[in-house]
Amino acid sequence: MKNLSARSSATPQLDDDTFVPEELIGRLHRATETTLLDLMDRFTSQERANLAMFCYRKAHLRRIGLAIAATCDMPSLVAQWGTVLGQAIFAQSRDGGLDPDPVRVSHRPKITLARSAGGIRPPLIDIDDVPLPA
Repeated sequence: MKNLSARSSATPQLDDDTFVPEELIGRLHRATETTLLDLMDRFTSQERANLAMFCYRKAHLRRIGLAIAATCDMPSLVAQWGTVLGQAIFAQSRDGGLDPDPVRVSHRPKITLARSAGGIRPPLIDIDDVPLPA
């Protein structure tokens, strides 16, 4: 995993060149809460903060990112990703019950064709039956 230097809170930079081995991603997918904690013991707080943000930014890894962020302290997340992002992921990781990106279900009315646009229509005319002007 690429170590990123601490960033100022004014200019956090999210880049996609952070290398996370596919084998680690697979282990994270299969991990239970206990095995995830065991995996995170191997990383420094800075590496955990990077890994948390890497996972959080990927929709299919968002819950894992929050679980990893729960192993980090706020100063580590803020030092790595700035005040706003660091505090946001810290708060979401401690929230527990609420999904940060809930599925939105909205009732959409059925689409119907307009009934009032046109009234009675004239019959269709075959252009082969129309006499040509002389």
